Amino acid sequence: MKVHGFLVRFLLLVLLGAATGVACSQERKKPKITTSSNAQTVYKPLEIKETADKVKATKAKTENAQSLPARKNPKTTAGKKNSATLKTGKKVTKTSKAGTEKGQKRKTNVAAAKEKKSNKQTVRKPQSKQKKVNSSAGRKKNTVQKRSKEGRYIALKTNIPFLALSMHNLALEMQVHKHVTIDFPVIWSISDIEREHAVRGIAFQPEGRWWLKQAGKGHFFGVHAHAAWFNMKWEKNRYQTESCPLLGAGISYGYKLPISGHWGAEFNIGAGYANMKYNTYYNIENGAMLNKRIRHYWGITRAGISFVYRF
Repeated sequence: MKVHGFLVRFLLLVLLGAATGVACSQERKKPKITTSSNAQTVYKPLEIKETADKVKATKAKTENAQSLPARKNPKTTAGKKNSATLKTGKKVTKTSKAGTEKGQKRKTNVAAAKEKKSNKQTVRKPQSKQKKVNSSAGRKKNTVQKRSKEGRYIALKTNIPFLALSMHNLALEMQVHKHVTIDFPVIWSISDIEREHAVRGIAFQPEGRWWLKQAGKGHFFGVHAHAAWFNMKWEKNRYQTESCPLLGAGISYGYKLPISGHWGAEFNIGAGYANMKYNTYYNIENGAMLNKRIRHYWGITRAGISFVYRF
């Protein structure tokens, strides 16, 4: 009996040890879960953990779907567009009607403006004449101001061909009127050209000139007079005036070419009459007098190419 009781006790101990070992192994496999309320560790089985993981995954998907922009359905957008086109069509019809009304108003306004302009033009015709008169008066004032700025025409000049013949000359020209000037040249000679050829004398040839455009510019016509005393040797004879000088008059034409602001060139030629009374001598020292002559000359009385300096 004692042995039987001992065996029973031994079996019970073995069963209790096996049960405790299984329980310990199961407790080790269970995960710990903390809760905020009790702050104690709670053990759940593996199936509960898997379900919790699935719940977390679904929550994450829902959060991502909410963060992404919502996609538009093509059907709804098409419907909205059709409604918008209908509305715009109504608006277009309204705007077209308003545009036609505005176009009619503009046409009426343009017609009224044209009528006003035509009336103004009919009224302003005499004003155009007044404007022309005022413009002509303004031009005249401008020309007068320019002339006043330029001042009176005063010039000095010399005739180059006379200088080539060793006859010194100088002329002064002065403005008297808008188109009128007076030219006063003086010609003199002292030296002999050769032993048998010489011209000594002095001459004056004043001239009044009428300028076509303006004094000192362009073409001119002149009337001149001349007086001269001379003693001229020419080959075998010598000609000398007495107390009465050479006298005459003539007409001339000329043109002034401007070169710069102060310098210019003048070309002129004239013809007329000259009355000459002179004695003829032998062309020697103290040569005897041969005769006395009175000569009436018709021909060229004035010619020159002159350099001009205007003050």
